[in-house]
Amino acid sequence: MIPHLYQLEITLHEATFFASHELGAFYFTEPLIGNYAMVYALGLAKSPYDRYHVGYAEDLPQLNLDGIYVTPAWSKTKPSYRIEQFNCQAESFVSAMTNNAVVELAGRQYLKKEGISLIEGGSGKKIRPTNRPQIGTLKLLCPYNQFCCHVISREKISFPRYVRLGKFMSKAKIIFHKIELNQQKHLLSKYQLINPLDLHPETKIHFGDTVNIHPTPLVRKAEIEGNWWIDPSGRPLLPAGMEYRGY
Repeated sequence: MIPHLYQLEITLHEATFFASHELGAFYFTEPLIGNYAMVYALGLAKSPYDRYHVGYAEDLPQLNLDGIYVTPAWSKTKPSYRIEQFNCQAESFVSAMTNNAVVELAGRQYLKKEGISLIEGGSGKKIRPTNRPQIGTLKLLCPYNQFCCHVISREKISFPRYVRLGKFMSKAKIIFHKIELNQQKHLLSKYQLINPLDLHPETKIHFGDTVNIHPTPLVRKAEIEGNWWIDPSGRPLLPAGMEYRGY
């Protein structure tokens, strides 16, 4: 059975931030979009608001059963960035450190130590730490950066016109078109951006530029040997047999 292949073009309409790398107080966004992020943005998997753990192992197997796979999205043009600084310090009466995190109080409250915890003096209530970056610099992708990815599916699917991406849920526009597939062929070819954990076990990567990001490293411009889906003219399009294996 020949699956359906779609090419998606993503245009950012707002500055977009992913915490690809955290170097001290500098937070840097790689010019790419991971395939797990694309799955949730496109609405192919949904994460409940009351989930407080990583849910890939719960959500992604259903896509394998449905025969849907989304590749990471690579930059179509030279990426452009902007730099922003942030200061999340609250205007509290007093701040203190506990267990490598900041606690904040206001008004006439005061702290006292009880064991390894800090307690609000008047009520005896334990103070919850604010374990988040307090001050730093962000490197965000500018609006109008463009990305591209592939979606392969056993059945026809439709896509939203707009999605939300990144830590700040920034708006992006989706344009898609269908690509005709012909058959599979064993060959050696290059692919722009791949999640190596999702390749078929018999597929080999001969060369590529590893991008070490969470939750899984990706490989740019990978030379891949194995079965490829080709178009009617014989041009290789993407590796065959990919599914979510790395969660």
